[in-house]
Amino acid sequence: MAQTKGTLFFLFFFAASALKAQNFGSSYDFLIKETNARVAALGGQNVSLRDDDVQLTNGNPAAVNSTMARTAGFTVNPTLGSMVQYNLAYADSLKKLGNIFFNMQFLDYGKMAERDASGIKTGDFNASQYAFSVGTGRKKGNFHLGAAMKFSGFQIQGNQSYALMFDMGMFYQHPRKSVSYGLAMKNIGGTLKKFDNSDQKMPVPFNIQAGMTYKLEHMPLRISVTAFYLQETNIQYVDPNAPGTLDPNGVLVKEKRKITEQIARHLNLGGEFMFHKSFHLRVGYNHLRRKELRPDAGAGLTGFSLGCMINTKPINLSYTYSGWQTSGGLHFISLNCRLANFITKS
Repeated sequence: MAQTKGTLFFLFFFAASALKAQNFGSSYDFLIKETNARVAALGGQNVSLRDDDVQLTNGNPAAVNSTMARTAGFTVNPTLGSMVQYNLAYADSLKKLGNIFFNMQFLDYGKMAERDASGIKTGDFNASQYAFSVGTGRKKGNFHLGAAMKFSGFQIQGNQSYALMFDMGMFYQHPRKSVSYGLAMKNIGGTLKKFDNSDQKMPVPFNIQAGMTYKLEHMPLRISVTAFYLQETNIQYVDPNAPGTLDPNGVLVKEKRKITEQIARHLNLGGEFMFHKSFHLRVGYNHLRRKELRPDAGAGLTGFSLGCMINTKPINLSYTYSGWQTSGGLHFISLNCRLANFITKS
């Protein structure tokens, strides 16, 4: 029976890779945004870390393990304007179910003005997006497998849209070397209910990610490289209206797609400087974000991120600044709490 379940898992896993995905412009794009300070500090994407950080399960369901048992995590992320994103995670180990986890994402767009066709304000309305996921993980030989079911909704001015998705992941830790690998397929599914009865598609942001994390032998540095949107062969956007530049001969040269840019925009780099078990410093770089969000006047810190972690026995606190534009970036504050440390044994 266990072998049959494993076979079905991999059949589903690899069959989903053949799906034609539509990632960009999805109404559910908030699902691809980083959900905690640690991943945000490492550039925004990571599937190859696996320790006691319960909030890593949102990136790769195979990250769940027994060291996360009875641990809760919470992140608050004020975004642009009055928008705020909240994320909650919890994991436990049960005898019959094994390692399980729960994640919740909530993005509050705040209050917005409602106006008629002439621009006159007629009132206010709210909009928000949310997602709930529950998952489990198992060990198969030297591999760790995980899967999660996710329900997501989007409401704006009383109109509702719903989607059902699945996340699947795999993790491998080398038995002798300080290197690990991760693979995740996220948001496999589709919309259950659209805002109206039209035939217009509302795709979900399907995303295949693969990564590697390596701890340097003689340095307190752990490096992660993550490739994302692997199902997209053309990730570089070329603006047809861009003015271009003049070469030495005075000929106008327009931007063209390059294989090096195509590869670089798929990659996310991150590093953790582990100066002490109670203090880590984190840095990251996202090339796609830097290229897509940089203004003509200069990129500044766009695409770069910087964070730190302070750890005590029951509580782990992290902060990250992520550069999204030259005028400012996003701030992430994450708290992980081991609930067992606060429960008095009788």
